Amino acid sequence: MWGLLMVVMGTVWLFVPFAIFSCRSLLARLLAEQQRTNALLTHIGGRRIPPPEPEPVPWVPLRDDEMP
Repeated sequence: MWGLLMVVMGTVWLFVPFAIFSCRSLLARLLAEQQRTNALLTHIGGRRIPPPEPEPVPWVPLRDDEMP
């Protein structure tokens, strides 16, 4: 049982650095695209961006002596 766990952990230990370094370029491309999108939104002045929705308010039941 412990041997199987050690083999699995060793495999994970071996492959995780490769997964992290391969994701790095993808994250860099995503960041560049997000910066480009932000620049475009700033350029149009935000006229097409809808206003943010108000924060939801939790429902609280009224007491008997309160009128709506």
